[in-house]
Amino acid sequence: MDPFHPTQSRILFASVVAIAGFLLPQKIPLEYYSLNNPSSGLQYLQITCAANTTDLVKVSLDTGRGFNDIETIQWPISPSDTAYTYTFPLPDAPIRKMRLAPFETKPGELTITNFRIINRTGQEICRFNRDAFQRSYQIAAVMPVVGGWKVITNLNATRAFSDIKLGRPLIAEGMNTRNLQRCLLSCAYLSLMVWILLLAVHFALKIDQSASAFRFPHSAFAIFFLAFIALLFSAIGNRGLIKNSIRYALYRPPMQAR
Repeated sequence: MDPFHPTQSRILFASVVAIAGFLLPQKIPLEYYSLNNPSSGLQYLQITCAANTTDLVKVSLDTGRGFNDIETIQWPISPSDTAYTYTFPLPDAPIRKMRLAPFETKPGELTITNFRIINRTGQEICRFNRDAFQRSYQIAAVMPVVGGWKVITNLNATRAFSDIKLGRPLIAEGMNTRNLQRCLLSCAYLSLMVWILLLAVHFALKIDQSASAFRFPHSAFAIFFLAFIALLFSAIGNRGLIKNSIRYALYRPPMQAR
């Protein structure tokens, strides 16, 4: 029997293997083909700050899985009297909580003059002030200064952080549409690449066979079966992206108390 010819048992076996693979966790979601022209609703974190020590500054995001290293923005900082502005893209996900770690390994003072969320066109979505920063862990004080505020850690602090109060979850406009486009583009791209490879193997193995082996509908069935296998492979490869997109689309923010 032709190893590429579809049968009920082969289709069932491939489907079972694909379902098992899809259920496996994917720590870092893979995106094989990203959006070339994301809409203006994409959100960015913008912070203007200066420090009195050399270390890493971290902003952790909670999109429903708690704070973790994957959804953490970090950048190096050095002592400076001038505050510099840093802008980072935010994931297309409901941001439920935010946390600022002024310094990763040592005590110090982080002066902040601007902390806000903007969209791709520069429109301000929300702005945070000193009152939004809580003395959560190893934070000695959050004190006002000229033009902003200063987050001061304890003298023996090693992993200090300050939770940032959000009035509501941050949900970017058009988030679900962009996530759907990412899933479709990434799955289509990976499916096409795998399908081309499978077709190359298919025809290479038949090159010495008679011409009748390539006649319709026999070859057509095999070609469509290989396309089916490629789609299953693509779904497994993009499972993290697909699962996250579904989870974000089903999220409903809590009702605000009146």
